[in-house]
Amino acid sequence: MAIVKMSKLSLIGLEENKAPIIENLIKMGVVEIINCEEKLADEEWAQTVNRDGDAATLAQLEADISEVKGALDYLAKYDTRKKSLFEPKRTLDDAKYQEVLKKKDTIWDTVKKINNFDESLSALRSEENRLDNLILTLEPWKSLTVPLDVTATKTTEILWGVIPSSVSVESLKQELSEIAPASFLQIASSDKDQTYLLIFYHKSFKEDVLDDLKKYGFSKVAFKDMAGTVAENITTSQQRISAIKQERLTIEKQIATLAPEISNLEILFDYLEIERDKNKVLNNLVKTNKSFMLEGWVPSEVADKVKTSITQKYNCIIDVNNPENEDDMPILVKNNSFVKPFELITDLYSQPTAKEIDPNPIMAPFYFVFFGLMLSDAGYGILISLFTGFILWKYELEGVIKKLMGLLFFGGISTFIWGALFGGWFGNVVSAVSGGTYNISPIWFNPLDDPMRLLMWSLIFGAIHIFVGMGIKGYMLIKDGKVLDALFDIGGWYVFLIGIVLLLSGAAGAAGKYLTIFGAAVLVLTQGRSQKGIIKKLLMGVLSLYNVTSYLSDVLSYSRLLALGLATGVIATVVNTVGVLFGFNAVTLVFFVIVFVIGHIFNILINVLGAYVHASRLQYVEFFSKFYNGGGKPFKPFKINTKYIKLT
Repeated sequence: MAIVKMSKLSLIGLEENKAPIIENLIKMGVVEIINCEEKLADEEWAQTVNRDGDAATLAQLEADISEVKGALDYLAKYDTRKKSLFEPKRTLDDAKYQEVLKKKDTIWDTVKKINNFDESLSALRSEENRLDNLILTLEPWKSLTVPLDVTATKTTEILWGVIPSSVSVESLKQELSEIAPASFLQIASSDKDQTYLLIFYHKSFKEDVLDDLKKYGFSKVAFKDMAGTVAENITTSQQRISAIKQERLTIEKQIATLAPEISNLEILFDYLEIERDKNKVLNNLVKTNKSFMLEGWVPSEVADKVKTSITQKYNCIIDVNNPENEDDMPILVKNNSFVKPFELITDLYSQPTAKEIDPNPIMAPFYFVFFGLMLSDAGYGILISLFTGFILWKYELEGVIKKLMGLLFFGGISTFIWGALFGGWFGNVVSAVSGGTYNISPIWFNPLDDPMRLLMWSLIFGAIHIFVGMGIKGYMLIKDGKVLDALFDIGGWYVFLIGIVLLLSGAAGAAGKYLTIFGAAVLVLTQGRSQKGIIKKLLMGVLSLYNVTSYLSDVLSYSRLLALGLATGVIATVVNTVGVLFGFNAVTLVFFVIVFVIGHIFNILINVLGAYVHASRLQYVEFFSKFYNGGGKPFKPFKINTKYIKLT
């Protein structure tokens, strides 16, 4: 249960063997290939080698992946396969995988068909939108029977246009009749914004008419490339829209017939991603005309197996060494089945560096205790563990979701234990249903009856948590050979803080006072040792005592254990009280069941989230701050990463 030791692997091989060697490495999935940028930056190396990789091939693969992804997204709504929320990847052996890949050209034909169908549907949708907008534009003019392509006669001109609705049409009509007796104005329609007009006038009055129309805010409307009346154009557009919908329906039916190809498309997608990853990793290699070189990290425990496996098949040189600079070493942690799920908390924070310890084995028990204490209901714990345990048993989960389910499974166990200790079984459901006749007594005590007792224990757990964090820091200092630093910086605070606790509690009489004085003296004399001059050393030592407020505030942060624990119990009790509000009998049973199920599910969900967040916060802020910096680079081996299938 620690950080896995890494070895530096260097490989030089013939260009003709590069592809199969890369194939072997990706199948092994235990080597992180690193960038050889430093080699190219060195003048001596730069004269001999070039960067490997093919940008054009990589770009084409990215384009192909995007194309297949688009086809899969398009077919998703036609996928009739039943899938659950935690559906695992399809398992595929190599023989079946290769059999499908032999039909790549046929599968690509399917992709092309789908993309062509998509283009056709897009064109039809665009045309339909255009026609819908055209109908909306023509609708106000529907009452007119003048053909749209007729804009003038031998002696007259025709204007289509609009004026603001606030303008008086009657006034305009009156003025037109005065300045151009040979004119005619017809109102097509009007709405809250504007009035739609059709105006005829003799050409000899053109300038007078146009000048008059300007005063009324007249805007001309033109209907280009349109013939026939407005009603005829609307009817034609509606008929075309109906035809488009039928065409779309026909195309969608044709697309639906391709749904059985989804499985093969998924395999093609994963194949392309694997090929993309192989080509992408080539950018990390350097090469000459006939050879290539790669460097990478490999767990030391499997380094010899990797070396033997490659050198037995190919004529190449592999050198495995201990890292020269541990700061650059990627981090891989190895923990048992209990600690493994709790790695999620550290993963979301930061990986440890090579010079730090893996905090997970120490953090996991505390997280386990705190999570359950914040929920503290045995009934909830049973449900959480049963649900997550079934998910873990039924489905082959991977990655973050597997760790999360595992964390909740153990959190459910902890919740059950604390619930039994505190007497919480779906709140006080037994007492509520029986009218107080029966009750499940707590093994320890009921926090709702004695919250101060739980607060005291919450602060005790917090102090232990913080002291353990300080102890880890001391261990790390001793491990680095800084024994005096551990003694002064950690030991001094241990004595001082323990003395204060004993002094305030009055449990140890004079011992608390003497420990406090001794611890304070050690801190005053040692915490300013990096300063120059006696005055500065003593001043910094005295000021360091102010940090006691930081430790006290950290301990008080653990009162959230009390707050969330009580919140769960109080909400559960309220739910049960509402459920038996009208009594508990055969008639009110349905009401009780509905309230019980909905209320307790809500309580579980909201408080599981709260327990997860606040238990994490106690690790990040109060615990990790005492010894842990993080900042390590996670180990990312070159391996087969697929989205849909799992190759065996």
